[in-house]
Amino acid sequence: MKDKIVVILFIAYICTFSILHIVIPDKELTISERRKLNTFPEIELTNEYITKIEDYLLDHFPFRDEFRSIKANFNYKVLNKLDTNNIYLKDNYIFKSNYPTNNKSIDHFIKTTKTLKGLLTENNKTYLMIIPDKNYYLNDKQFLQIDYEYIFNELEKLDMTQIDIKNTLTLSDFYETDTHWKQERLDKIIKVMSEEMDFKYEKIDYKKNIYDKFYGVYYGESALKRKSETLTYLTNETLKNVEVKYLENSSLKDIYNKDNLSNLDSYDVYLDGPSAFIEITNNNSKNDKELVIFRDSFGSSLSPLLVNYYKKITIIDNRYFHSNYLSSMITFNDQDVLFMYSTLLINDSFSLKG
Repeated sequence: MKDKIVVILFIAYICTFSILHIVIPDKELTISERRKLNTFPEIELTNEYITKIEDYLLDHFPFRDEFRSIKANFNYKVLNKLDTNNIYLKDNYIFKSNYPTNNKSIDHFIKTTKTLKGLLTENNKTYLMIIPDKNYYLNDKQFLQIDYEYIFNELEKLDMTQIDIKNTLTLSDFYETDTHWKQERLDKIIKVMSEEMDFKYEKIDYKKNIYDKFYGVYYGESALKRKSETLTYLTNETLKNVEVKYLENSSLKDIYNKDNLSNLDSYDVYLDGPSAFIEITNNNSKNDKELVIFRDSFGSSLSPLLVNYYKKITIIDNRYFHSNYLSSMITFNDQDVLFMYSTLLINDSFSLKG
């Protein structure tokens, strides 16, 4: 009798979820995982077809997010696991391990940066600002960390003026569910930069524009149900009146692309996200100084706060822009040049183009 009940329950389970698979409409994308979902593949007589079917069925499994959440909570709260798929929790923050230290990646970063530096003139002042990822501020020896001291020491080989912000940042400067720092907390970084770079720090007033439905990249990866966070982007009259030119998006004329707030990654509101080449001109500047920034995504939120100090800022993301094209886009003479990257990218730098 017991065996019959098990068989009946199993058949009922299969039938129920098969019907749900048919009845529930397919979604195009998953917000929690920040990706497009697989569509039903066209029938083909190949070995890969079964794999495509499996991927499709997994992506559209009924209540997929709910089951992922149950599994994650079971691992953390019942099994007391420290991490699940390299995602771990501490003081309400979600972290992702970037261990171990990738020496080859660090060497690649140094090589590509030296290539870019070789394009400059002797009149360019060069600066290097390394942004520690938020794991750096996790004071818990249970979790393995990359060798930050080794990274900082190795980057001295680049022979640039170092802007040290390690002790300026704290964990509260980062989002709980995301990798990035918060723009509204970066004024202290500008102050440190002014002490090394040749500009006078000013306390500048900004209007805080609030978006209260921000879910960081770790929200989906953790599969934990969390309240949304607040994303703030700062504006004032200076930022509203600058001229902005994007290489890929010529129709966009603003520093912030507010349309991106409702996209998969709301952080792309800053400088339209992964933009390869941007020029910002402040025609109301009190000086004629220019700044060139080589950066990763952390630079998207910081760069707008430098507009008040320069007449022109050129922002280059060399993950998407090769140095071979630079000579046709910019003439180096006496600009300040800032190389600004996070340790996350330095430890995984093979996307950088030299």
